[in-house]
Amino acid sequence: MLFELLDEIKPDILLQENDSAQISTYFEDIRPNSNEQNASFMYIKKYPTTLNLPFEFEGRNSYRKENGMTPTDKLTIDLIDSLYQNNLLDSYNAGIYKKYMDANQALIHFSKRDFKSLNSIEFEALNKYRQHIQHHELPKITNSEVIFSKRFVTKPNGDKITYRLGYQLWCNFWDLRNNTMALNIIKTAHKYKGKKIVILTGVQHKYYLKELLEKYDDGNYEVLDYFK
Repeated sequence: MLFELLDEIKPDILLQENDSAQISTYFEDIRPNSNEQNASFMYIKKYPTTLNLPFEFEGRNSYRKENGMTPTDKLTIDLIDSLYQNNLLDSYNAGIYKKYMDANQALIHFSKRDFKSLNSIEFEALNKYRQHIQHHELPKITNSEVIFSKRFVTKPNGDKITYRLGYQLWCNFWDLRNNTMALNIIKTAHKYKGKKIVILTGVQHKYYLKELLEKYDDGNYEVLDYFK
């Protein structure tokens, strides 16, 4: 399905949710279950002059690990879930986490629908709502429950970081990462002005990148949503 869409649009450039190191091994690091990669392989094989470029935050994974954001993010959410399941959160914090669980279930249910539905405005709105809770509401729990200031993760340099701080840094990085990705897209649009570019990104980023590309629009590019 995705290859057919690319073949219809016929972009000159594919922008991948990868950094430069990942792009350098893109054709060696095969991910059989990746729709984006499989479609990109087929498209580039048919149109070999296509540029395959990165727009991801450079060194994303190592940056998060070195700064104590991972595995703190997962450990923190697991702890919130444990507290919730054992009725150890106050009513306000329990309400926040209940909204988070409900949003996740709604996304899972929606994800079983067709390809076009997964690119709909409704799905984007649901993703935006869920991401808002995860990055801006869950920290209210970690900042108010004492236990998150008493649990630690050891960073690669040996320093310890609390779940509370590590999770907050991870949440902050969400905004930094998306802004960096948007600026990288704009730089590519400026460098290859007049070329048709397709941005291949996950649904969790799509709504945010669209908002930022509109916000930073300087008249040198036009954003078109294929499914709109």
